[in-house]
Amino acid sequence: MEQLYDTPGLTISYDSAREWLYVEWRGQHSAESARTGGELVLELLQARPCRKMLNDNSQVSSEWERAARWVGGEYYLQLARLGICSVAWVCPANWSARKSMETAMQFVTRPTVILFDDLASAYAWLLRQH
Repeated sequence: MEQLYDTPGLTISYDSAREWLYVEWRGQHSAESARTGGELVLELLQARPCRKMLNDNSQVSSEWERAARWVGGEYYLQLARLGICSVAWVCPANWSARKSMETAMQFVTRPTVILFDDLASAYAWLLRQH
């Protein structure tokens, strides 16, 4: 896996064997960091075009509710415009972070986004998508 970006709160990698983007969020995130990180994903996706993304929020420990409408409405639509067809989104155990994800999902129209409680299930589902 090729690491494209790495900080304590966000790692973005490209898995060339599976041709997907792996985005791992960790720790505390705010509306601002969610948007900044999302914009970085969009930028890196232009350099590494692919049709699938594994979006791992399992280690997020804070809410980012104020960015939920942007994430669900604009960010995911921009991902679709850049060619992403399938997103496996791994939910955090933290209740307030999970609530932010569920709010964002209300605004998603494209691409196909499925929520998972664990990384293994998300990975297996994404492998089956064409």
